[in-house]
Amino acid sequence: MVTVTDREDLRAWLMRDPALHLYELGDLDDFFWPHTRWYALGDAIALVYDAPPVPALLAFGEVAQFAPLLAELRDVLPRELYAHLSPGFYASLAPRFASEPHGVHLKMMLADPAKLPPAAVEHLHAGDRAELDRFFADAYPTNWFDARMLETGHYVAVRAPEIVASAGVHVCAPAERVAALGNIAVSPARRGEGLGRRVTAGVCHSLLAAGIDRNGLNVRADNAAAVALYSALGFAVAGQYELHHLIARDVIIA
Repeated sequence: MVTVTDREDLRAWLMRDPALHLYELGDLDDFFWPHTRWYALGDAIALVYDAPPVPALLAFGEVAQFAPLLAELRDVLPRELYAHLSPGFYASLAPRFASEPHGVHLKMMLADPAKLPPAAVEHLHAGDRAELDRFFADAYPTNWFDARMLETGHYVAVRAPEIVASAGVHVCAPAERVAALGNIAVSPARRGEGLGRRVTAGVCHSLLAAGIDRNGLNVRADNAAAVALYSALGFAVAGQYELHHLIARDVIIA
């Protein structure tokens, strides 16, 4: 196993399947790069993203190709992390880590932008953070929100007069032309009015206008309503992965 620090080498490998590796491509951006560690063995590459509060491991591909890498990597991983793994990968980490599974998720990519409806939304910026925090506390208390993403200009909202719906990005890397949508939420009292569709379309229009045309998102496979919504907006399933909350077994024993 070796560490990889050459972004061009990483880019070439990730671009073999940009839909599967959307987040990793985004992490090549200067904004995220300092928090990344990349490991390779043979033709398999895995990413550890070290930004707080809890590190994340991303590894996607074929089990036979990745099992040797994960078996070597498991002993140098943090003692707690979230792991985004292709199905079957956890077995290589199980000797050290217990898993709290968080289900199967789909990777969806915007494949048909012509399906996006017009969307009247407001763009949010850094000064809107306090209001957005209050909104998420009510509408999406379990979300993961990196407030730095407000600086991209690709967070949008519907206000009435406070925010009642919002959507943004988890990753945005203009140089790679990639973005991962996230934090799509609607106030409980306003659900069923099409606001989720509106803000999702609004983010997509904002990204496309900026020349960012590789846009995707992750969604739980069992969230049929969300999958149907995104499909109607022109997104198509590009792959799936399992989400695990991993904790080293010695931590549990202690």
